Amino acid sequence: MEKIAIVTGAGRGIGAETAKLLAKKNMAVAVLDLHEENAMEVASQIEWEGGQAFAFGCDVGKREDVEQAIAITERKWGTPLILVNNAGVGGPFHRVDEVDDEEWEWIMNTNVKSVFLFTRNLLPKMKQAGYGRIINVASIQGLLGSSYSSTYVASKHAMIGYTKTIAAEWGKYGITCNAICPGYVNTKLGVRQEDISDYYRRVMDKSPVKRVAEPLEIAALIGHLVGEHGGYINGASYTIDGGISAHVGITSDLTE
Repeated sequence: MEKIAIVTGAGRGIGAETAKLLAKKNMAVAVLDLHEENAMEVASQIEWEGGQAFAFGCDVGKREDVEQAIAITERKWGTPLILVNNAGVGGPFHRVDEVDDEEWEWIMNTNVKSVFLFTRNLLPKMKQAGYGRIINVASIQGLLGSSYSSTYVASKHAMIGYTKTIAAEWGKYGITCNAICPGYVNTKLGVRQEDISDYYRRVMDKSPVKRVAEPLEIAALIGHLVGEHGGYINGASYTIDGGISAHVGITSDLTE
């Protein structure tokens, strides 16, 4: 079976590294991103290295864009049986009562509705094939809470709940669905917050390993979950945060 994958938000960061890694695993990869020029750059790099890829500009919160992206992939290669729902936005930092309707819809459409649109379309096709691998890129903020990020936190909790439901419903058809929950990653969304002073250092201080993750480290976990040894992993939420969620941060390090 030729493995065909769709990776959303693949124009940079985790998505780009995931697309490149899957291509190196001999998968044909549809590189989707809201900014088509970024997706084209990633796809070109994959092809230059001997892999199969094509780029498509896609607003993952719009049904028409999602359906078109899937249709183009099917015409080019066949049905994609590997789906990485990576596209996501964080939104501004502010209180719950400062969130307006437009912001709520933007974040929820990008982070949650996108997962619904892709899975609704592809799950019946995966069932027919008797095989499917779905990875939803959530966050440790989908397991915990966080002040001033209420909509983002709500969206990531929703992704994890949706992951578990898909896993429960569709596992009997050879389809697995898992979530990964990164902490701080060296991406624009992850740690490059220009509007908060000394943000990077403050992030580093929270991490027991005293560094942030590189996108390839997150991609490597995705690669394992969709690989040949990941078939019994279903409905899981993998934390990959350097130990941040393992430490409440109240006590000091007494060895210092």
